[in-house]
Amino acid sequence: MPVTEQEAAARNRSRIVTYRFLPHTADVIVEIEATSLANVFREATSVVSHLVAGDTNVDATESRAVSLTAQAADELLLRFIRELLTQFQLETFVPGKLEIEQVDQMLLEGAVLGEPFDESKHDPQPEVKAATRHGLSVEETTAGWRAVLVLDL
Repeated sequence: MPVTEQEAAARNRSRIVTYRFLPHTADVIVEIEATSLANVFREATSVVSHLVAGDTNVDATESRAVSLTAQAADELLLRFIRELLTQFQLETFVPGKLEIEQVDQMLLEGAVLGEPFDESKHDPQPEVKAATRHGLSVEETTAGWRAVLVLDL
């Protein structure tokens, strides 16, 4: 037998709510302001270093080549951040410095210098699960360049 609108409304009023949405702080929003696009990528290297090893010194004992392409600067930055996070997750490589051979809005070539994570030297941090497209932007401004990215912790 079909339920009338009045019966459905009465059922909904008597229903006990067993869930609710709570504020969540699992995302980190990073804003980078730099004088050049190259410096945006250099600062992004520092951001990842800080997120995986805290505010510690990173020595340039190892090097990882980087060669990335994308259709736009924001996608290139996202790929770069994801590459650094992958290197940390798979090899515990902590980035310290980016040496750039060539960079424009669709190409980044160079080397990331850093070292393996060392718990006696670096500060363990909450895991960065992903760099997301949500809120991602890279734009040229009158003062240089501005990038915004969201990282999921």
